[in-house]
Amino acid sequence: MANAAVDGGHDTLVAAVDWGGTWIRVAAVSGGRLVRKDRRAKPQSLADQYVTVADMVLGITSHLGRPAAAVGVGLAGVVQEGIVGTALNLGFTDGTDVAAALRPHLPLPTYLLNDVQAQALGVAARWPHGTTAVLTMGTGVGGAVIRDGLLDPGLGGAGDFGHVVIDVDGPRCPCGGTGCLEQLVSGRILAEAANALAEAGLSPLLAARARTGRVLHAGDLQDAARDGDSRAAEILDRSAVVLSAGMRTIVATLDPHRIVLAGAKLAPDTWFGQAVRTHWDRTRPHWARTELHHVGEDEDSALLGAASHALNKFTAAQSGS
Repeated sequence: MANAAVDGGHDTLVAAVDWGGTWIRVAAVSGGRLVRKDRRAKPQSLADQYVTVADMVLGITSHLGRPAAAVGVGLAGVVQEGIVGTALNLGFTDGTDVAAALRPHLPLPTYLLNDVQAQALGVAARWPHGTTAVLTMGTGVGGAVIRDGLLDPGLGGAGDFGHVVIDVDGPRCPCGGTGCLEQLVSGRILAEAANALAEAGLSPLLAARARTGRVLHAGDLQDAARDGDSRAAEILDRSAVVLSAGMRTIVATLDPHRIVLAGAKLAPDTWFGQAVRTHWDRTRPHWARTELHHVGEDEDSALLGAASHALNKFTAAQSGS
């Protein structure tokens, strides 16, 4: 996937930034392919982060003999119409025009999107036509809506599937609602379940791993289920039911050509990924023609997606559309 085309062969040079809580990754992209990459640890102060992003973009393109036409920035926070609402891991606590803040250091057209949206654009590049709903599961649950290769963000949060309501009487969510999908199934929730089984001594495999001082994750729960642990299997099976309920809502609202499950936790060769597909096949609306696809982990997807977004926005601005 690292070399997948994202712009139909267009050879305009664009820069892509994946601005995360630990690392800042930058790439130069031409013809839909990564031609150069760099990575640095994220500085603590926001002012230093602006300088670092600009230095990395200008540095990576200086070796190619031509400047980037535009910059796409995917960052881990809420982005609405170019304004970053909150991104606590980066230091943003209120509405910030990040492109304007970067401009003194980086005098290039800069287009922002959420990091999950960037990843989704990169993932969905292999399906350039129709509507693609990308559903991701990491610590939380997210996603994006892609139509004919272009991000459909709404006002910024379209496709944030972690906040599909599954249980109106469910646990409180930081978004202000109750019973959101990611409060019932997510990497964090599955990790908590693994640790609870270990602490209660209800899973020999998980308890043994916990005694070594290891911090248990969702993958450990899947290992336990694969090892024959009935309690771990029951938790994962119920979680798969919940996730497929969320997928029914996606189909009812978007009726997309496809739903793409992205990330290692949802891979087709995992216990959980197989359970999700099984329950989806059993419970999908009988009229739904939506296809289900799995795409594994790919760290370059976010860079390719940010580059695609920047190129599309830049091209539209140049044509006046």
